[in-house]
Amino acid sequence: MNPKQLIKNLKKIFGERVKIEDEDKIPYLTDATGLYIESPLAVVFPINVLEVRKLIELARKNKVPLFPRGGGSSLSGGPIPTSRSGIVVSFARMNRVIETNLKDMQVIVEPGTVLEELNILLRKYGVFFPVDPASSSVATIGGMIAENAGGVRAVKYGVMRNWVLSLEVVTGRGDIIETGYKTFKQVVGYDLTSLFVGSEGTLGLITKATLRIAPLPKYHAICYGFFPDVSTGSKAIHEVVLNNIDVSAIEILDKNTLEAIKKFKTFDYMGESMVLIEISGNDLGYIKSQVSIVKKIFQKNSVLDFLCSSNDEEYEKLWSIRKSAAPALANLKERFISLDPTIPISKVPIFMEKVNEICEKYGVLCATFGHAGDGNVHPNIVFNPEDINEVKRVDMVIEEIYKLAIKLGGTISGEHGVGLEKIKYLKFEVDEKKLSLFKEIKKIFDPDNILNPMKIFPKD
Repeated sequence: MNPKQLIKNLKKIFGERVKIEDEDKIPYLTDATGLYIESPLAVVFPINVLEVRKLIELARKNKVPLFPRGGGSSLSGGPIPTSRSGIVVSFARMNRVIETNLKDMQVIVEPGTVLEELNILLRKYGVFFPVDPASSSVATIGGMIAENAGGVRAVKYGVMRNWVLSLEVVTGRGDIIETGYKTFKQVVGYDLTSLFVGSEGTLGLITKATLRIAPLPKYHAICYGFFPDVSTGSKAIHEVVLNNIDVSAIEILDKNTLEAIKKFKTFDYMGESMVLIEISGNDLGYIKSQVSIVKKIFQKNSVLDFLCSSNDEEYEKLWSIRKSAAPALANLKERFISLDPTIPISKVPIFMEKVNEICEKYGVLCATFGHAGDGNVHPNIVFNPEDINEVKRVDMVIEEIYKLAIKLGGTISGEHGVGLEKIKYLKFEVDEKKLSLFKEIKKIFDPDNILNPMKIFPKD
């Protein structure tokens, strides 16, 4: 089918919800990585599952690739179109909260539901959805499921896979399936829900999700400490974890990150690392006792300064320091790449030391921050993409960092996914036997390879 006829058929399904003009497609060409491959034939906006199925049937018949898209906040190139004959499928119009079931502590939503908007709705009932990526103001539930998103509170609440009960999915065959149950436990057959969580849009298009929700803690406090170096701060974090303190977030920021934030907003620091720890719960006295233990551990590990929030205003102010890290780095050079290795928590100190050594060896600026409480640390490589020599050095740095993560018993991605960005590093972690199984699973659900092609898998 020629492009004009294909667009005509798309309009039969979506009406005016088809964008074909170049200027209208611009917002859908990249994600938070800034990568660009191709401008697609069209962008479409389904509003229900039947439209999605019709689209997949049309795409399968004509071998047209489909690129599902949520809020576009991916850090691995997941939603980026890779073919000019392809179609971007934006779920922005499928954003309803279908049902809030407080008796069973569940909520049913469409994939385009924005996390922050969902939590505003849930907050009035005293509950929330606890997975909390930094991009919560734009991240959609469908995108978060596709990437198995984590975020700052994963140390207490886990990642998306821990909170998804069931999905309505249209597979690459055009089948509408329900993957799970409205129960917290089930052991009947294979766990299809977990298979689709983290599949990066390569097996099916999510059209509905049933999620667990949690009681909203009545109280919270955030504490920070400055340390002489990254190693000392990392060791303090490890000791906090080993002391079974009920933390909901543990974050670390290195000196380069702190220096970037200082230039970005009114902020001053001491030493060469900052550790942020959040404690939440329903017993204020218990929270205060936990804070006291954290302070003692920090002091034991040579903390230079310690401060804890005493009200909501201070709490928000301290969190804003961490949340400004990524925007601050964007001011240092033309581009930065946020890496996503995750290592065992005991290896965080040595990992951060080695990352600094690698970057110094190649003369590359690296600012590291991340979720140290669960080992998901983000080295951010800052560089000028127009400088060919610097780009080559950056490539060598990234490869060494990912090899280091694997050597320490870790993974190349904890929450961002493979997408386009990590395809060439997949071989460090996935052997031929496992890769073959991945591809067989892909063929079962998407035999014509129309769903997010060129993502995750290396070219044969």
